[in-house]
Amino acid sequence: MTIKLPEKSVGDKLLALFGKQRAVYIPSDIYKKYGPYVYAQAEKESFWRALFRSSNQDPPEGWFYPEKFIGKEE
Repeated sequence: MTIKLPEKSVGDKLLALFGKQRAVYIPSDIYKKYGPYVYAQAEKESFWRALFRSSNQDPPEGWFYPEKFIGKEE
């Protein structure tokens, strides 16, 4: 399965100035439905939801931070 993560936008850079991150969501049933040879497009979290969430709070259930997923955690 190939996962295409959304590219960074101006909103992501603005969130980084505030020390926040935008989470992404990948549908969990896509692998079961289409098998291992599928391309999945990750969905970005709303800018406003990410802005008003506290900095150290975990993302909602089923969402994750791309930096932690691909091993770029600082």
